[in-house]
Order: sequence, then structure tokens, then C-alpha cells
Amino acid sequence: MTDNKVQFNIQRIYLKDLSFESPMTPDVFTSMSSAPKVGFNFESNINNISDDTHELTLTFNVKAEVESETLYLVELKQCGVFTISIDDEAVKKRFLNVHCAEIVYPYARENISNTILKGGFPPLFLSPIDFHTIYQNELEKRKDN
Repeated sequence: MTDNKVQFNIQRIYLKDLSFESPMTPDVFTSMSSAPKVGFNFESNINNISDDTHELTLTFNVKAEVESETLYLVELKQCGVFTISIDDEAVKKRFLNVHCAEIVYPYARENISNTILKGGFPPLFLSPIDFHTIYQNELEKRKDN
């Protein structure tokens, strides 16, 4: 009988990379004629440091545009290093992709909002992300291939 008890520790949460560009400043603050269209995307990457230690990186790209002109662009890599000990590899992968992402995401969201605010724009409040559903969808896509 195998022991499926998870031993879990957060080693560190940190900002790995952050870039902010606002090519239309200062004119944008006086000449903006319509509300900006804001879009974002993200990806998750896991780097194995050792058998039980892993780095999770959430990479975000946020772009605000008005009439195809870029107001601002934020690129961010928010990371966490986690120690996870369990014999079941599927449980370990789910833990990394779902639970660890849920731990790191609020830090990324706060850093993005603060960076945009410091750039002179209203803060952006990103909605919660359902990492569990995203992970399940990814597993199903892999089954179909």
C-alpha cells in the first residue's frame, strides 16, 4: 500500500521579470477620446529543480489599446518555488498546476494592478482564474491527441 499523503511547503514567491511600456504618454492623458480595450493572456510553466522541488512561473501579457494605438503594455513573470512530496505523479502535477498557481496568482494580479497604477492609469482588477478547469481541459486535449 502506498502512502498518498502530500507533504507540501512554499519555499519562496517572487517576481522574476516585470516590464511596463506606455508609448503614448504624456499625450494619452489629455487626448484619449474613448475607453481603452484591455486584453490579457497568460501561460504557466513548471521547472523541476529537484525530485520534490519545483518552480512554477505564471507569465502575463496585458495590453490596453485605443483605436489600435497601445496605451500600455505589461509583461510579468511571477514565480513560486514549492516542495511537494508524494508518490503519485498525477497528484503532484495537479497540485503544481492548480494549487500552486492559485497561490502565485494573487501576487501577479497585485503586481500588474500596481504597475499600471504607477504608470498613471486606473488600476486593472483581473478576475479570478479557474486553474482547476484549465488544467482539466488541458488533460482532456492531450487525451484526444
